[in-house]
Amino acid sequence: MPAFSTLVRPFNVKATVLQLKRGYHGACWAPPARLEPAHKQAIYDALREVSTLAFGADMTLYWRDRAAGGYLDKLTRFYFIHSEDDRVVGWTGYHRLKLAGRTCLYLDSTGVLPELQNTGIMTRLFGHFLLGELLRAGPQGLYVSMRTENPVVYQAFYKVAGERNIFPSLSVPVPDKVQEMGRQLAAWLGQSDKFDAPSLRVKGAYDNLDALYGELPTCDDDGINRYFRQHLRPVDAFLVLARLSNPGTLLSLAARRLGTALRKSRTRRGPALEDTAA
Repeated sequence: MPAFSTLVRPFNVKATVLQLKRGYHGACWAPPARLEPAHKQAIYDALREVSTLAFGADMTLYWRDRAAGGYLDKLTRFYFIHSEDDRVVGWTGYHRLKLAGRTCLYLDSTGVLPELQNTGIMTRLFGHFLLGELLRAGPQGLYVSMRTENPVVYQAFYKVAGERNIFPSLSVPVPDKVQEMGRQLAAWLGQSDKFDAPSLRVKGAYDNLDALYGELPTCDDDGINRYFRQHLRPVDAFLVLARLSNPGTLLSLAARRLGTALRKSRTRRGPALEDTAA
């Protein structure tokens, strides 16, 4: 893989650079669709290499499919994380959507090299853009969503948003408004035919990725683990929707909890948080 500075030097759109911690930086393209095709291809090539190192599996086919589906053309923001010694060490991105009239961030493919897990680098980046999006959304707040089969991820959202603000819920039905948000998100993902709105379950969500997904991981809440075991097969997923409305809560909890979930899911079973948006 070329050095980060060599990789991005010819790009027609320059990145906005954020200081993270310990000499690491995030480079943001917002939106990355403005990049020329050759520059997007350079990003895909770099993603293939860094994600193969991050996950310990050949990610060539994965990024070929994501490129064919216009991954960079659809993202609201894309970030490379690079080091003081000019290496690409991680990436993330998200989509800003309107679902049933509400702002919703859909978190997409995210990863960091194994030696940088549990260091807080990705945590700092998440805290930055989530705070910015909350301030942008105003008093209505926003929803954060992810397609996942991972109880660790669900628990992180649960701790950030609180029991009343996360769905599916362990104890109460999914409200009609959230069901409609789920329907619209499933349609955007191209999985309407697999989606069950009352449960927010996507049946066969990972039919095309089952080589990457094995036994479900577990979190430290037995109730959440049971819920996932009872409702999901290994190729199924929930569309988790969590409402966030307080920037102070976000800074103190989201960065810690969501970042921890990302790191745990990587450590336990590889790219558990990666999703394909049709």
